[in-house]
Amino acid sequence: MITSILFTLIILASAALLVTAAFSPLETLSWWAGWTEDELDIVGPAPLPSPEDNQPGPYVVYLSGIASISGQYLIPREKAFIKGIRNRLPDATVITDVFPYAASGVHLIAPPRSFERLWRWLQKIKLQGRRSVLSVLIKIRNVYQVMISADHRYGPIYNQGAAQAIETALLGAGYTPNSSAPIIIIGYSGGAQIAVGAVTFLKARLSAPIDVISIGGVIASDPGLNAIDRLHYVCGDGDNVRRFGAVMFPERWSVMANSEWNTAKREGRISFHKMADMLHAGPQGYFGLPKKDGVSNNQRTLERVVDILHASDPS
Repeated sequence: MITSILFTLIILASAALLVTAAFSPLETLSWWAGWTEDELDIVGPAPLPSPEDNQPGPYVVYLSGIASISGQYLIPREKAFIKGIRNRLPDATVITDVFPYAASGVHLIAPPRSFERLWRWLQKIKLQGRRSVLSVLIKIRNVYQVMISADHRYGPIYNQGAAQAIETALLGAGYTPNSSAPIIIIGYSGGAQIAVGAVTFLKARLSAPIDVISIGGVIASDPGLNAIDRLHYVCGDGDNVRRFGAVMFPERWSVMANSEWNTAKREGRISFHKMADMLHAGPQGYFGLPKKDGVSNNQRTLERVVDILHASDPS
């Protein structure tokens, strides 16, 4: 009986996933057409801050990986990493509540969404620490969004939405457009692609210096690389996921010498920070907490990112 119920749930969840995959571009296009105004009200445009509310910077925006279901929830390993940044850079404004896997910026458990109850149930399983094949659906769904961001047809639309969500969060945190305060977007895994994709539009709207720190990022040869000040690519030597990204996008291959990726590399705007004995995710991943020789991967990644943030802050 239990097996039958589980099988039925898997079939229903798979059907929901296939529908989500098929309609992923339509979600982006419907946002562009203004058919999701009720959802956009959830994100809401932030009021412009008063001058006395402004922070000197830097402004750090963290975009979580493909396991994210809402910008309001981070796994304990990510929370430890973000806490470390705040402790090490007390003058920085750190923003973590941007959901990058929707053009509207609306997280998956917002009531207007289709399959909201399914995503909420899967989030409950995830927060309880229970392993389930069904929880993989969150990752697969978000992978589709990363692919849309990297797509030359839909990417400009999707990335403009992502930029709007980041801009709203920055303004709400006190950022003033046309200021000299640097913006650094930290993108983990698929979040790095969306960070790079959003830079073109953020740069135009905010006239700000923008760096991206990719942590195990799966990044295409995106037009955003033309606008970025610098991409810092933190990459573990055991991270096969980010290697897959390098193979999956042909424009990153060396034979495509004039692609955005290879042009940025040639101009020195991409710097690689290699991390030994580090996988993509889990206890041995970038945010892993188990210690080896008294130091965890989380601490090692934190140290490297803090060094980059110090170098990116002209003050």
